[in-house]
Amino acid sequence: MSVFNVPLNGQSMQLRKSELESVAAGLGEFDASEEGDLLTLAEALRRMPLNDRAPLWELAVRRFGRHKPLPQAAGEIGMDVLHARRLLARYQELLTTVPPPELEQA
Repeated sequence: MSVFNVPLNGQSMQLRKSELESVAAGLGEFDASEEGDLLTLAEALRRMPLNDRAPLWELAVRRFGRHKPLPQAAGEIGMDVLHARRLLARYQELLTTVPPPELEQA
């Protein structure tokens, strides 16, 4: 299984490296290495509830990767702005709980 593969309900979602890089750039650096940032993004997404993973990722790509305002990013995928705000807040909270990948490999 790829480190950028995220399980869904009976399926899986392969995160594109280009999308991970654009979301990481939009969020700002939060890890010791570029690769570590991408691994952290994927791991935090895996920690979300199964039903929230795919819509959250679509939202994150639009909001952080493409720098769209939250109402526009949410509207493009048919999501209520309040729900979008809650999903992004939870995801950003989970990002802080993922240990740096460099520490896990040591």
